[in-house]
Amino acid sequence: MTKLMTALVATAALSAPAAAQVFGPTYGTDLDYDTFNTGFGETGYYTALDRDEDGLLSQSEYSTGLYADFDRDNDRLISADEFEMGYGRYMGTDTYDASMFDTYDADGDGMLMQSEFGTFYGEGYADTWATIDADADGFLSTDEYSTGLYNAADLDRDQVLTVEEEGFFEGWFDGDDITVEVQEIGDVYTDI
Repeated sequence: MTKLMTALVATAALSAPAAAQVFGPTYGTDLDYDTFNTGFGETGYYTALDRDEDGLLSQSEYSTGLYADFDRDNDRLISADEFEMGYGRYMGTDTYDASMFDTYDADGDGMLMQSEFGTFYGEGYADTWATIDADADGFLSTDEYSTGLYNAADLDRDQVLTVEEEGFFEGWFDGDDITVEVQEIGDVYTDI
């Protein structure tokens, strides 16, 4: 998996408990995929992103969650610093160029609004869909989404998330919080 696979991570925050702690003590410290998947399913996070409640994530729903993740201060706008941080997390810091923000800040106000981020998503992220969408149906099932999350965090590819790798999920998995955010943000990217 490439750094692009980490684009699945739609709401990682700067500081909070690791995934096992968020899932509760019954899940232990090292997580295999089945344990992670069970815990993730209980969070309500995937359901919160699924705004049309059809049981699948469209690129529009996914991109809105991604926008919420980049927006660290929850002001519904993405600053240059937030963009750099989010881009580095998902695409890798070695590929970041500061001029990229200006490319997508069409109105030059120093912030990316939903439509500007949608342009960035369409040009820089939508092509990752094929690596995530295992059955190529144009949607992410809960299994595809959680598999992508798990694989993105499993940096050493040993099929176990250690406590250090669980740090990838810091601040995650509050279905109630993300429900409010994605409803307020609305559509970021319109599916083709």
